[in-house]
Amino acid sequence: MASPSPKKPELEGKEVVICIGGGVLTIILLFIFAKRQIMRFALRSRRGPHVPIGHDSTKSFKREIERRIEVIPKILYEPKMIPDDDSCYILPPDSHLKPFYCRLKAVDDIKLLEAAITKHDPSLVRHPAENLRAYLLNTLAAPLNGAGQRIVHQFCDLYEHARYDPAEFADEEYQAYSRLLLKLIDAAKLLKYNGSNRKVSPSRTLMKKTNPEKMRNILEAKFKETKVCDDVNAADKPSLDNPETHV
Repeated sequence: MASPSPKKPELEGKEVVICIGGGVLTIILLFIFAKRQIMRFALRSRRGPHVPIGHDSTKSFKREIERRIEVIPKILYEPKMIPDDDSCYILPPDSHLKPFYCRLKAVDDIKLLEAAITKHDPSLVRHPAENLRAYLLNTLAAPLNGAGQRIVHQFCDLYEHARYDPAEFADEEYQAYSRLLLKLIDAAKLLKYNGSNRKVSPSRTLMKKTNPEKMRNILEAKFKETKVCDDVNAADKPSLDNPETHV
C-alpha cells in the first residue's frame, strides 16, 4: 500500500490574527502616506502660506479672513502725478521742463474727462481697473454717433503712449493730446442722465466731485499760455514782466 501523503500544516488562530493585523496596518500606513503626499502637492500649488489661516478658529471667522484676502487684488488707486502745490515746476521762461513732465500731465488730465462724464451721469464712474478705451467707447457712443470714435482711438493711443511707451512724449504730443481731450469734454456735455442705463457696482469707488468747466478753462488757459511762450522764444523777444511763469 502507498504511504499516505503528509498533511499541510494549518495556520493556528494566533498566526491568522497576526497576518490580518499586519495587512490592516499596512493599508493604514499606505493611506496616511498617500494623504500626506496629496496635502503636500496641494499646498505647493496653492498661492498662500503653508500654515492654515485662522487655525483653531470658527468657520465664520475663517470665511471673513479669506473674503478680505480675496478683495486685496481689487483695491486699486490712481494717484495724482503732479500735486497742485508742487513748486518744482514753477520755472523761469528760459528754462526747460523735465522730460517726464508731459507724461505726468497727460495721465493727470484724464481725470478732467472722467469728471465731465460723471457730472452729466453720476453712474458712469470708471474703476481704475477698467479699460479706458472700452469705457470711453461705451459712455460716449451716443454723443459721438459712431463717426467720432476715431477721436477716442487717437486719444487712447496718445494716452497709452504717454503712460507705457518708452518713446519720447514731448510738448508736441501733449498739445495734440490736449486738443483731443477738449473735443471729448465737449462730447461729454451732450450726455443725458438716465438712472437705468448703468448700475454702480459695489467695487466702484466714489470720485471726488470737481468742476469740469473750471478745469477745462484752466486747461485752455495753459494751452494758450504755452503757445505764447513758444512764440516769444522763437522770436527772441524779451520775457514778460513776471519773472516766473507757471507752466
